[in-house]
Amino acid sequence: MATSPEHKTDLYSRPIEGTFSFLCNGNGTEENMESCLTLAQLQGGGYAIQGNKPEDAGRELRGTSAELLSFAQHIVNTVKPDTSG
Repeated sequence: MATSPEHKTDLYSRPIEGTFSFLCNGNGTEENMESCLTLAQLQGGGYAIQGNKPEDAGRELRGTSAELLSFAQHIVNTVKPDTSG
């Protein structure tokens, strides 16, 4: 079985390609820091995800495409919509 380029080296040693893009928008716009997550591609494959709140500074999660898609599918299958409001 061939190893994909995403698995050949440690994802945390790879530089970010370009800039982080906003994934969602909470209570406003990107300018007022209410968006919740940002995503950037890594050189050689994979992605880095960050929260954009001040308390998230310097923290990031990195994963391969397959890992992030699996995580996203788990959320879709597990998280129920908020019906309280």
